[in-house]
Amino acid sequence: MSAVELSLVPPAPEEGSNVRRLVRTGIVIDASCDVSAEFLADPDVAVIPIPIRIGASTYVDQHDPEASARYMRENGNGEGAAGQSVPLDAEQMRSFFIERFGLDYDSVYCLTITASRSPIHDAASQGSAMALASIRDMRQAADIKRPFQFRVIDTKNMFAGSGIPAMAVRDMLGQHMQPKDIRDALFRIIDSTYTYYVPDDLGYARTRSRVRGDRSINLLSVMLGGALDIKPIIRGYHGDTHPVSKYRGRAESWGRLFGFAAARVAAGLYAPHMIVSYAGPLEDVHATPELATLRAACENAGVALHVLQMSITGMMNIGPGGLTLAFSGPTHSEAP
Repeated sequence: MSAVELSLVPPAPEEGSNVRRLVRTGIVIDASCDVSAEFLADPDVAVIPIPIRIGASTYVDQHDPEASARYMRENGNGEGAAGQSVPLDAEQMRSFFIERFGLDYDSVYCLTITASRSPIHDAASQGSAMALASIRDMRQAADIKRPFQFRVIDTKNMFAGSGIPAMAVRDMLGQHMQPKDIRDALFRIIDSTYTYYVPDDLGYARTRSRVRGDRSINLLSVMLGGALDIKPIIRGYHGDTHPVSKYRGRAESWGRLFGFAAARVAAGLYAPHMIVSYAGPLEDVHATPELATLRAACENAGVALHVLQMSITGMMNIGPGGLTLAFSGPTHSEAP
């Protein structure tokens, strides 16, 4: 896993001090990461916003339901194919980190979209390093002597796939796991997270994927797929993407994917979360018969199934009607 870890370490606390009891840990995600509303409601969670420009319109992706609804209303016909994300640069990241975490937190986990497809991880890494000197001065002035750590972590995935490790970290913090144990478990989860993408419009998906440096959808596939209503299923793993199967029509591709995911749940997952995110009204997903099979498998295994509105960044990149599904589990060669 790619991670940048920065720390301010003062002299060791005196025996019997209550330093550990006072430690407060924050979690940062970038806005492309698909996570539950309950996760976002946690006061220790912060979201790095991502401005999106489409023509003369600007949308700020920060998991705001009204902004997401506006995006879907105004870009339901594929206008987002010409869109451009304008993520924060290192200096803006520096300001964000100082304002949000400088005095109130002692440890921060920042999880980002895969560095292979976005500059956000590099900007967050540089911004956190730049923020360190200012945070040191602020804490000294406030007579805060506790250690401070900032970890910037590449999830090696996108959208629903980035949400799995983020939600797992929050689980581990809630269980009061030690930092080393969290680090080891997080490595395993990130290195075992799979994301499956089902674009609804191949032409749109090809245009956007090429912007991200993804060549998993070629021109011939677009021409044939458009005529036959072919929906590919694309696997994302370790920062890479490639098609693994294709079916005719949305109902078939979604049904196969949900059935496959149910089997993976039954085989055992490394994190108790399954995330499905959709670039459209969630009623479409809930109306899919095979989702009931997936839900039952999750309930039997103690896995939380999250059916979520996709982030604006995800909707722009995958296109209207696109769907992603992610989980962390054993290595597998089978495909939906």
